[in-house]
Amino acid sequence: MDKLKIYTTANRLAWNEAMPLHQKANKSKWDDLFSVPGYSVIREPELSHIRSLNLKDKKVAHLCCNNGVELMSLINMGAIHGIGFDISDVAIAEANQRSKKFDSNCQFVQSDVYEIPEAFNGTFDIVYLSIGCLGWLPDLKAFFKKAFALLNVSGMIFIHESHPFAEMLPADDRKDVDPLQIIEPYFKADPYIESNGIDYIGNTSYKSEPMYWFVWTLSDIFNSLIKNGFRLEHFSEYPEDISTQHKRTEEAQAGIPLSYILIAKKQVALK
Repeated sequence: MDKLKIYTTANRLAWNEAMPLHQKANKSKWDDLFSVPGYSVIREPELSHIRSLNLKDKKVAHLCCNNGVELMSLINMGAIHGIGFDISDVAIAEANQRSKKFDSNCQFVQSDVYEIPEAFNGTFDIVYLSIGCLGWLPDLKAFFKKAFALLNVSGMIFIHESHPFAEMLPADDRKDVDPLQIIEPYFKADPYIESNGIDYIGNTSYKSEPMYWFVWTLSDIFNSLIKNGFRLEHFSEYPEDISTQHKRTEEAQAGIPLSYILIAKKQVALK
């Protein structure tokens, strides 16, 4: 097994272990919310940028889609069809169940994002990424190469993610550290290896399967996009935390970037 597969296999096991805990805390909430016609989880500042893409008649791929609520929201906002891909079998089962329950025009496929079948290539107008995707990926260049392949000739990628600067600051559970204190490096070649669980929904404490978290700088992200044929169309940074891990930092109102939105367009065919 190559190193990339070792990482993704471990992360799959960790997510399959965590998802039942997330479902225990949140599944009924999402079912109740999506019972309201047209419900969407998309909020500002993301909402205005999503609307600028003119979702009507667009086909969307959501990579690292988790339980599918963002993709179902994009369908409710006007996208004609969507497919979500995620490595967790449990997350995909929940997403498909909810999509069928509310007759949403989307489907969900369990797949390592690096192994999404070529049959999906050239299918989508938009590849969408939401919070908590990039950090689980051991190879950013290969990931954006896959995203490029999935898009049609005029396709775009939309990213709403936690800012790399936030990786240097203590998470909210570190009450012993000032939320504005830098405690981790910006440049980190090796992944963090964690086994303390990822139930950030129900906050259950448990010893988990080992998992790998990768820290990518802005230059890593920009250059990986550029080298895979994308042209940057928009980039904006925000002091709002969308990770649920840095609310103390946000509340300190120190003017620190905690999230960003990036839009890039498919520009050239790779040789």
